Amino acid sequence: MRHTIQTPRSPLSAAVLAGLIAIGSGTALAQATPPAGPVMGFGQISDAVTQQGYTEIREIERKSDKLYEVDARDSSGLRAELYVDARTGEILKVETKRRFKDRDQRPMR
Repeated sequence: MRHTIQTPRSPLSAAVLAGLIAIGSGTALAQATPPAGPVMGFGQISDAVTQQGYTEIREIERKSDKLYEVDARDSSGLRAELYVDARTGEILKVETKRRFKDRDQRPMR
């Protein structure tokens, strides 16, 4: 035979218990999230950008722990400013820059 002791429960103790359960499950979820991968070095970023078709890499600047800015040329020879994910090497954004050396190359308006 089993004895159970019944104690009166107040609404406050139920709320406290629910809060503790919620905090505990939130902590478990936070711990289950995998840590971010390591940041790629300048050489790895250069290789990743080159493999995606860019050439003549002039400058690589680390903007944050998540982002590099790369100045290079695209496949048609135009200068491009690339924003590259520091952990994967994925190009997130491209801004193409057109520069004309002489007047004959400028587009007509």
